[in-house]
Amino acid sequence: MNEIQALVVDNSPVIRRILSYVLEAEGCCVQVAEDGLEALDCITRQQPDIVFTDLIMPKIDGEKLGYIIRNTPELKEIFLVVLSGVALEDNDATVRIGADVCIAKGPAAAMKVHIKAALEQFLANKRGGNGSIQGLEGLYPREVTSELLVSKRHREVILRRMTEGVVELNHQGRIVMANDAAVELFAESEAQVLGRHLVQLLPQPAREQISAWMGQLDVSASLPPLVFSYDEPILMGERQVTFNLVPVAEGEAFFIIGILQNVSQRKMLEQRQRQLEKELQRIRKLDAMSLMASGISHDFNNLLTIISGNVEMARYISRDENVSQLLGESTKALNLTAQLIRQFTTFSDNYLPQKSQVRLRALIDEVLFRELTATGIGYRLECSDDEPDMTVDPHLISQVFANLTMNALDAMGGAGRIEVTVDRVDGKEEAASTGQSLPGGELVRIVFSDSGPGIAPSIVEQVFDPYFSTKQKGAQKGMGLGLTIVHAIVKKHGGTVWIESPLTGGCTVILYFPLQGALVVNPNHRVPKGQGRQILVMDDEEMMRLINKKMFEHFGCTVTLATTGQEAVDLYRKKCANGKRFDLVLLDLRVDGGMGGLEAADKIAALDPEAAMVAISGDSGNEVIRYYTEHNFVAALAKPFSIDAVEDLVNRFL
Repeated sequence: MNEIQALVVDNSPVIRRILSYVLEAEGCCVQVAEDGLEALDCITRQQPDIVFTDLIMPKIDGEKLGYIIRNTPELKEIFLVVLSGVALEDNDATVRIGADVCIAKGPAAAMKVHIKAALEQFLANKRGGNGSIQGLEGLYPREVTSELLVSKRHREVILRRMTEGVVELNHQGRIVMANDAAVELFAESEAQVLGRHLVQLLPQPAREQISAWMGQLDVSASLPPLVFSYDEPILMGERQVTFNLVPVAEGEAFFIIGILQNVSQRKMLEQRQRQLEKELQRIRKLDAMSLMASGISHDFNNLLTIISGNVEMARYISRDENVSQLLGESTKALNLTAQLIRQFTTFSDNYLPQKSQVRLRALIDEVLFRELTATGIGYRLECSDDEPDMTVDPHLISQVFANLTMNALDAMGGAGRIEVTVDRVDGKEEAASTGQSLPGGELVRIVFSDSGPGIAPSIVEQVFDPYFSTKQKGAQKGMGLGLTIVHAIVKKHGGTVWIESPLTGGCTVILYFPLQGALVVNPNHRVPKGQGRQILVMDDEEMMRLINKKMFEHFGCTVTLATTGQEAVDLYRKKCANGKRFDLVLLDLRVDGGMGGLEAADKIAALDPEAAMVAISGDSGNEVIRYYTEHNFVAALAKPFSIDAVEDLVNRFL
């Protein structure tokens, strides 16, 4: 039979000598170690067949040593014997580590008998202890030992429940204790952590810093701590960890206590806070433009409505083909003007996109084809199998991709490629993976990439700011509003946009939009179209009243005009007194020096809860326009509106 390799682990030299004497007399080859850390080194040099270990020892104790043996595949067949002076008071430990035999420390003669019995059990391959303790004869529980064990368990519970990681290192930097939080941060099992050099578990450059620091420690001099602070944490996988290492003198030697704390969540929250602060600053910069845009758009759109209405009426009436052609060109120019005003008012926080259902892939493909056809720049558009239908303002979303494409063209300088991918993601999961603030629910993600030189890290956060441009200013150059408009349009659709530009080159714009269903028209007010319908139009500007009257009369309606909200209410009250009602009421929300459309709508609704009223405003961002159904209106129109919009009202509500 091969010689039995035995390992004796005990911090008492007397016990080590007793066990060595008995085992060698039985023909065993014996190694000895005074603690669990030294035992691991012995096991590395020569794997034993049987291990006799005490439970309570410095550095790595017997319970942790047994845990390592039982949880390391190449060691788990070792026959494990616990020889403990506290076995009577703490037998649970032998059960937890799965010892094959447990022997209570007592008189040498009694221990000798039980050690031989353990050897016989090993030779008979009788494994798996039943929890019984050998050698209890003549022993009695000790109150002091029990109290010390209670105190030990209390400390272990505290360490186990701590959210900070705690490690103890010996003077060589090897881990002799690690609580659960530390083990989790190291991303290894406790059996793999204990006994290893700390630097083996850390990345560069922390590894070099710790090695250099430990090489300078001298117990005869001061023992300075080593701190990896919050501003300069250690990157452990995807986690950022602060680490304080404090050496503690112990006689002529020292040990080291280390405290680890995962600050990744806090760092992420601070990053989001910085992003929100930058976003708030950007919004403040847009406030002045927003106020100006709202004021200009109201008056300018009133004028455009009058001009557009008259031009379109003239086009309907004219029989001259040349005149109709000229009027048609004028209409196109007026539409472009209206689009420019609408684009300008996108800076307003209250801007209301004119949404409809669109096929996103077709819209993006159309923009890329139009902008890139004559440039020699290629593009690739990929869309997931479940291509989304989105409810957006098609003109504004086209503007987003036109602006992005023009920026990419300028950056690539005539050579390169654009890649666009469209897919669906979960907002909560995407926010967690990107660290960005995103709305919850299902989102459409659009990734727009070019192969240009990219954007310098120092300015990437400024690209959405108004009037920021890397190009020369001027009529034919950049005015610094292209990406600002992109940002405003995306925000008005409830989305999010940011830019990534790696040092290797290229620029990627990531856009997210909430996935919304198609617009649904309220069917409650749909009645067959007919002649002679009664229309009430209230506007404080005479030219607006007249052009609206002409457009409705074109469809055979009878139109009554009012200058103020009070006049409109009086006219409606008079109708009700005669047992009738107006089939449709158009109310301008803003009236100088009189009752506006919102107050008038409330009063008319009190007279006739079924009244069909339409809100009108030159400010497309007005809250009432945006949420008209909450204010007794069945529809809303932003000035300027065309005769086609009037026809749509007639078809829907008359």
